[in-house]
Amino acid sequence: MTRIRTERVEHHLTAEGPASDDTALWDQFPESVAICSLEGVCLYANPALERAFGGRREELFGRMPWEAYPEVLREQLQERFDRVAATGEPEEFEWHFASRERWFVLRLFRGRGRVYVFSRENTSEKKQEAILRGLYDETRRAQRHAAFLAQASEVLTSSLEHDEILQRLTHLAVPPLADGCSVDVPMPDGSVRRVAMAHVRPEMVEATRAYHARYPILMDAPHGVGKVLRTGTTEYVAELRPEIVARAFQDEAHGRATLALGMSAYIIVPLMSRGRVLGALSLVNTEKGRRYTQADVRLAEDLARRAATSLDNGRLYTEAHEAVRARDSFLSVASHELNTPLTSLTLNVQALRRQLEAHPASIGDVASESISSKVLSVQRQLSRMSGLVRELLDVSRITAGKLRLEREEMDLAALVRELVPRYAEELARAGCALRLETPPTATGSWDKLRVEQVIQNLLSNAIKYGRGRPIDVQVGVDEQRAWLLVRDEGVGIAVEAQSRLFQRFERLASERHYGGLGLGLWIVRQIVDAMDGRILVRSAAGQGSTFTVELPRRPPAG
Repeated sequence: MTRIRTERVEHHLTAEGPASDDTALWDQFPESVAICSLEGVCLYANPALERAFGGRREELFGRMPWEAYPEVLREQLQERFDRVAATGEPEEFEWHFASRERWFVLRLFRGRGRVYVFSRENTSEKKQEAILRGLYDETRRAQRHAAFLAQASEVLTSSLEHDEILQRLTHLAVPPLADGCSVDVPMPDGSVRRVAMAHVRPEMVEATRAYHARYPILMDAPHGVGKVLRTGTTEYVAELRPEIVARAFQDEAHGRATLALGMSAYIIVPLMSRGRVLGALSLVNTEKGRRYTQADVRLAEDLARRAATSLDNGRLYTEAHEAVRARDSFLSVASHELNTPLTSLTLNVQALRRQLEAHPASIGDVASESISSKVLSVQRQLSRMSGLVRELLDVSRITAGKLRLEREEMDLAALVRELVPRYAEELARAGCALRLETPPTATGSWDKLRVEQVIQNLLSNAIKYGRGRPIDVQVGVDEQRAWLLVRDEGVGIAVEAQSRLFQRFERLASERHYGGLGLGLWIVRQIVDAMDGRILVRSAAGQGSTFTVELPRRPPAG
């Protein structure tokens, strides 16, 4: 509204009319107004000008307007005033009264042989604009930081190797966050090792290495990397001035060498995980016009937290991998060591049983029957122990990638017919009848010993969980594949538990009622996968289970 009113007055003054000025009008005008001669002498100033700038307006009469504030107004106003007085072309400019932190918009135009200077304060508008600009800049900065951290998380989680993570970290920070970036880690002997470094100028990498070779990083240092590694707190210098360096180093040569690196600012943040300092991340600027802020410090700390998490994950992965390798090594050694006495004991028990069967009369019928029963019991337990040892040995071979197949032309149907009678005693003890259905032949190229192991595991599983009900075993074949189906009518497997069925050491039934290590089905799955086949299960709790193994009759080409 004020601007519209002023423009109307300006139009009125620049139109042809009487030369005299109506001071009553200017006295009521809301904007500051000064009326000057073409030479720049102030002839009139209204009360609004007096209120805006202080002092008495009469003090301006007979003086040049810029003489009131020569240190801030002369350069901006005098040249424009002379130009308006000479050409008659109006001008407008913004004036920042810095000492009082106020802003004004000044408009000058010529009319009726005078130069009119209007002044309107826009301090509130400028401050609001500054607030909005600050919010906008902060929002943009937050967006950039979020995008950077998202990229950093992706890069840092792409590897679990300690030194590779740190090297990627330094290259990630240069140049978005720093001209130079390095990572240092504490060593068990109290020294500090620099494990990664990057710089926008590659020659500075060697220069910095030479510097630290001459002046090693010390854990007990009162500042810098050593202090951050020791205390786990961030160190931040927004502007590294020569006098700061001089105070930090009593050795002048050390101070000069530090200044020669050209650092203008730095941030050092700790890489911490679970309360332990894993290292220190240093961000360094060498450009004189680039300074760090608290927002940069927060970003560096966020980056360090992500890097520390990746390092900790890598360490845990390595430790777990080593533990698994040690366990598998132990299983392999233990299996071999256990197998030796078991084999010898099994052979002796078999020999004893043959002697009893060959000469029963020598010890009497009753004694012979009793001893024979005990020998059979011992033989069953030895067989069970041998099976468990074989399972452990298979686990170590499979996890070490040493499961080798010896393929040969064989008949799956004939093998099943050969194996089933061996389980007559177990079937009788479990009270399970077995129904067998096979074609005349079902030939293919498979590893006979491994296929036999699959059949034995599935049959033993069906007998164990069959609950005295019938078991069906079927073999089928077509041009491309052969399959083996083993179905029981026992306890069954809940649908939600079937996803865990083929996991290692997984037991879905009570250990109290059903023995075993929980390895049989896992081994079956590994063998079937190795022969490019698949195993399917169909089951429900209380309704039995059906396992179907499908094997291609020939290995895939290539």
